[in-house]
Amino acid sequence: MTTEPSAERDDEAGRSESGTILYSICRWTVTVILLQYGFAKIFDAQFTVLDSELDKPMGTVSGFWLTWYYFGYSPFLGNLIAVLQIGLGLALAFRRTTVIGALGAAPLLAGIAVVNVSYAIALDAMLIAAIGAACAGYLLWQHRRELLTVFWHDQNKVAPAKGRARLRWAHAGVVVLLVAGAASCSFYVANYNNRLPTPLDGTWDVTVGDFQPSGLPGPAERVYFEPNRAHQVVLRSGLTWQTHHFEVDPATATIRIWRTWLSKGEQLLSGRYSLANDRLVITGTDLTSKRPLHWELRAVPYERLRR
Repeated sequence: MTTEPSAERDDEAGRSESGTILYSICRWTVTVILLQYGFAKIFDAQFTVLDSELDKPMGTVSGFWLTWYYFGYSPFLGNLIAVLQIGLGLALAFRRTTVIGALGAAPLLAGIAVVNVSYAIALDAMLIAAIGAACAGYLLWQHRRELLTVFWHDQNKVAPAKGRARLRWAHAGVVVLLVAGAASCSFYVANYNNRLPTPLDGTWDVTVGDFQPSGLPGPAERVYFEPNRAHQVVLRSGLTWQTHHFEVDPATATIRIWRTWLSKGEQLLSGRYSLANDRLVITGTDLTSKRPLHWELRAVPYERLRR
């Protein structure tokens, strides 16, 4: 009669011991990963960019170097991330702050893993981040009861729940209005404020004609009628880009260009355009020189912008 309970206790002790070992392995694995990540940024082993990569057009840069440059652009941001990673690693190294460290480490490492996958960064880097996120997730799972108590069962005692049904319905209505308002505003900005499609939208190479507003080192070589910025046209000459305001009227096939995007200012060009397949011809007046303008442009395929 006494052997069965004893066997059960032995099994529970065995499971508890194995769980403790796995818990310790996960805890110290995440600690090492975070400390390594943090000090790598402090000592410039991460987020450093090659000069040869800086000299490439952005459309040709790989996802790895794009993210490396983005996070390394600001030393303040890079060091802030480093301090956060080192702090979380040290929190995991002590029993009393393990849960705090795991709460920060799990989303941080999961986010790094997602970035690594999304931007085609090295497989080994993705695996390290994924292993770290899984280990941090295991630590949180072991503390699930405490976390449920804090984040769910104890509720918000600073702003207690409203007892009356009418107040709860009013609260739900406010939330619905906030969601609808934010979604509507963002939809409007994206589709009516940022975008106003025109027949000329896209990138064009100048094949015939000279148009050189003041400030450009030479005649415009490439023209960008930006589809994601309403009324914005960008002229490029060499390594100089100028942003201007343009408006077209498809009904009359007319085009006008001003000096300053949105506020317009000095008018630079007035004319008519004809568009056939990938060829655009603009005839009119260069108002900066008061001379007639004949401008021929050829569309640049999107694929070429990424080579």
